[in-house]
Amino acid sequence: MSESANGRPAASLAELTPFFKAFCSGTRARIIEQLLAGEVCVCEITAHVQMSQPLISHHLAILRDTGFVRQRGEGARTYYSVDWQQFDEKMAAFTGLVQSLRNEEAAPSRVCG
Repeated sequence: MSESANGRPAASLAELTPFFKAFCSGTRARIIEQLLAGEVCVCEITAHVQMSQPLISHHLAILRDTGFVRQRGEGARTYYSVDWQQFDEKMAAFTGLVQSLRNEEAAPSRVCG
């Protein structure tokens, strides 16, 4: 992970918010659970979650925008899967940021002495 000029990880919690926001919906959580088992056609997701295809597509767009899932087309079907590289990078950025902040907490305050 790259570091900023002050030696802290470049990622901030605000920068990671969109990724974690992807998990903040019951519908997206059910979609994610299904995708964790492997690549799935959007029609299978719609049947499993029992919601309309446009609503599922909306949630999948949010997951795509956060980098959590990738899609591929095959004929008239669209398949979705977890983008494990993006997932691992964002989780590593989060854990690195948390560890950095914890280390700062252990250090004496520079403001109050």
